[in-house]
Amino acid sequence: MLPRLAAIVIPPSCLLGALLMRGAAQKGLLGLWILSSAVVMMGLLRPRSRMFGRSLVQSVPQARVALTFDDGPHPVDTPAILEILEMAGAKATFFFVGERARRFPEIVRRVAQLGHQVEAHSDTHPWWFSLASASRTRREVRDSVGTLSEYSGQRPQFFRPPMGHKSLSLAAVLREEGLQMVVWSVRPFDTMRRTADGIRESVLSKVKPGGILLLHEGIGREPGETSRTVQALPSMLKGLRERGLEPVRLQDLLGSGT
Repeated sequence: MLPRLAAIVIPPSCLLGALLMRGAAQKGLLGLWILSSAVVMMGLLRPRSRMFGRSLVQSVPQARVALTFDDGPHPVDTPAILEILEMAGAKATFFFVGERARRFPEIVRRVAQLGHQVEAHSDTHPWWFSLASASRTRREVRDSVGTLSEYSGQRPQFFRPPMGHKSLSLAAVLREEGLQMVVWSVRPFDTMRRTADGIRESVLSKVKPGGILLLHEGIGREPGETSRTVQALPSMLKGLRERGLEPVRLQDLLGSGT
């Protein structure tokens, strides 16, 4: 509550004071405005920052890692991922976007039926989520949770904010909804047109016992090309197991699996 109140009060107050002052006082207040604004934005935009709410980054060290996918469901990638996971005998957690789930409800149902975990990743995935009002934040959370509960048959337990960015009211909204915020410990930046080999090696070089791995569905590709994340997945799963790490659902990593 105090960081949120400070973020609301201090930067605007410094800016207002700078507009009213002249000389050295004006420069000093402008400097404070720039500094305070930068601190607030870093707190909102850094996924692991605790300034505006705690995020789950990883679990206690263990011979398992949580395999998670953001931004689905995707009509091509999700079925391909499910097939690879089934062949490998592995489970994963899918952080789905509400509006995309409403376009492909049968995919959400299929994911849940196969025993994978369905969690919330906002309703519309706005790039400006960190600037969202309290009412918009609440709508992004509630609408996604409602949609995914309906299609999967289970209410989400976790919320991963778009790009890991928080809004000023997100922590309060998640408390109201009984959700836990979760980010990641390893990401291979697979949305940045890396090769399949680069994605796999990035994960395997950084992963640690009890980690949470972040991958994406629907990343950019040439027409007719398979997602590089999908291409990397079979050998990534093999590499994890060679390191003694079993890919599991987030709830299994945390000891709340059924």
